[in-house]
Amino acid sequence: MDHVEKQLLMHANIDRLPCLPHVLLHLLDICQSENPSYNKLIHALKKDPALYMRVFSAHYRTPCTADDNTSPEHRLHQTDIHTIKSIIVTAAVQQFFSRNEAEHTDFIKQHWQHSVYCACMAEALAQLSHYTDVDEAYTAGLLHDIGQLALEINYSDDYTSAFKQHGLQADFFTQEQQLYHTTHQAVGATLLARYGASNFICDAVRYHHEPVEQILDAHPLVKIVYLANAFSNTEFHSNDNKPNNNKLFESAEQLLGLNKSLILGALEKTTERVNAYNSTLDIQPVTETTDKKVIQQITANDEQKLIQLAAQIRNIALLSNIHQPLSHADNRTVLLDTIAQHSSILFGIKQTIVFLYSNTTERLHALASSNQPSQLNDFSLPLQAGRSLVADTLLSKSPSHTFAQNNGASSLSVIDRQLIGLGNKKGFICLPMIINNTALGALVFATDEIQYQYLWKQHSLLAHFTNEVAQAISDQQNQSATLPNDTAAYSGLQNRIHEMIHEVRNPLSIMNNYLGILSYKLEDNKPAQEDIETIKTEIDRVGMIINRLSENHTSTDETAAVDINTIITDLTHIFQTSLFTANKIQISLDLDDNIQAIQSNANALKQIYTNLIKNAVEALSTNGQIMVYTQDHVNVDGKEHLEICVADDGPGIAEDILPKLFSPVETSKDGDHAGLGLTIVKNLVSELHGSIRCRSGEKGTSFHILLPKT
Repeated sequence: MDHVEKQLLMHANIDRLPCLPHVLLHLLDICQSENPSYNKLIHALKKDPALYMRVFSAHYRTPCTADDNTSPEHRLHQTDIHTIKSIIVTAAVQQFFSRNEAEHTDFIKQHWQHSVYCACMAEALAQLSHYTDVDEAYTAGLLHDIGQLALEINYSDDYTSAFKQHGLQADFFTQEQQLYHTTHQAVGATLLARYGASNFICDAVRYHHEPVEQILDAHPLVKIVYLANAFSNTEFHSNDNKPNNNKLFESAEQLLGLNKSLILGALEKTTERVNAYNSTLDIQPVTETTDKKVIQQITANDEQKLIQLAAQIRNIALLSNIHQPLSHADNRTVLLDTIAQHSSILFGIKQTIVFLYSNTTERLHALASSNQPSQLNDFSLPLQAGRSLVADTLLSKSPSHTFAQNNGASSLSVIDRQLIGLGNKKGFICLPMIINNTALGALVFATDEIQYQYLWKQHSLLAHFTNEVAQAISDQQNQSATLPNDTAAYSGLQNRIHEMIHEVRNPLSIMNNYLGILSYKLEDNKPAQEDIETIKTEIDRVGMIINRLSENHTSTDETAAVDINTIITDLTHIFQTSLFTANKIQISLDLDDNIQAIQSNANALKQIYTNLIKNAVEALSTNGQIMVYTQDHVNVDGKEHLEICVADDGPGIAEDILPKLFSPVETSKDGDHAGLGLTIVKNLVSELHGSIRCRSGEKGTSFHILLPKT
């Protein structure tokens, strides 16, 4: 790594890479929908270089080797939806507090436009030239200018001004060399290598401005990204008939054997794709021929996106205080009172009526809170069109209100007029509650016309609030349906678990926030930055483990291709600077290089290995030894398995404890230990359809885990 790039990247915190507000708004809408679509999130993430890079770096590991098949695309699809949502929300908050003047937004927009166009063009060229990995070509094209974002972080206004002056001209990198003693392609390649990108992607980024003569014999990916970048530049698109363009077509023939006709077809399809993205995200690009009045309109639209982003951040902040009290409501009356209370706090609504749909009666039944007349419970509405606004709202699955009636209250059904009377207002807003595309019920907010006009503009916040309420009601219904005989004890236990989860999440969030502050304070200290990233990664993993307590299924249900040796290597590196150094423990690894990736759950395997290592460290005295090995092709009853062994040279386990080693309360440790570590290990191994056995004696203890390969 060159000294200049190394020093620069110490300041370029990957979490500070600026994003386009338009993209963030689109992603936040997906995240906050009733059932966020994982595929939609991935599809949208692949259209923003900064966010793609954040997700890529979230799975930091040692640099890829020649036989490594963990591509950026593979990493992206290995990332769970909770991590993706966290990255998006964090990016939105940071964007909200960052510089948002027009010149900065223009820079981000131009960078985004060029990067996405280059990605689509690289993908098209890869297909035409029959390159082996089309996804890799797209990724390299998307991230080929990621170094510009890193330079922008370091040099702020200075870089933005230089970019505005030179734009996307092909010789801009020579100006960078003079001003910053490096180039964006060198910084980008170094940044990608730092987070484990393959040499092929790094080289494609590093050499995308080299002369054609220098890359004639280079790897095909270098040629693809070089051409994609050149065909994406504004110089090419604004000079259709100039000799330089003809020379570029000749270069395409020379480098990839693609004639002008094929290139023009690829350019047409790429333009159509990018225009479709612009339309979806409401991005209006500015070109050299754009009229000044149009530019003013575009600038106003960009400013509006920042305002909308601020509103989304406000919504997130408001809703973050709602989830906990709703989920803690231990019976229906408390839940209804909580809904009414927060409707008043958030929206100033003094009268909220909840209707729930019953599959048994096929009707909507009103539910009275403790502050409402009990006669409200007698309302029972058929789920039929035209009978009531409440039923129509649920059938259409879209919000409605009584103020839309041209003929006033007289055009409403009697039940709707009664609801207006109960609310003691001029009308009401009705919001459908939908869970998994299934009708759950409706919320009725009593409002006057001025209040309705104000609330109707906050449709996004209303929708998110309704989703939170619907989820809380659904969870309570599911819990009631599955309660065992001793319902009081079970309910108390569940409440205690939820309370503990909430209490643990709070300090974790505070720790994460302080780590962010500490990261800014220690920008110049690269080792400290790496340690902070390690701590943040482990905090995120703790959060994922806690989430398992509040989910209906164990995380081991979610499988993907997992490299066991990589997990062991990465975690051992983390432990080296924490557990081992502090306790003067030595560890040796003997990992079978023949082991291939297997379908399993990475988080479960990390938890298993962490527990076994912690147990070994706690059993050892100073200068103790831990030995870890993996072995392929272990045959058990005719079936292929992988073996993981964690052994130590400690004093061994007492004979009276060994038979009950995996019981929750059996432990030979001193102090306040619950003895749950090995129980968790046993349960996780069982969920992975594996087995675990222990050998222990005077010369130490070893745990042997067998995992099926298929």
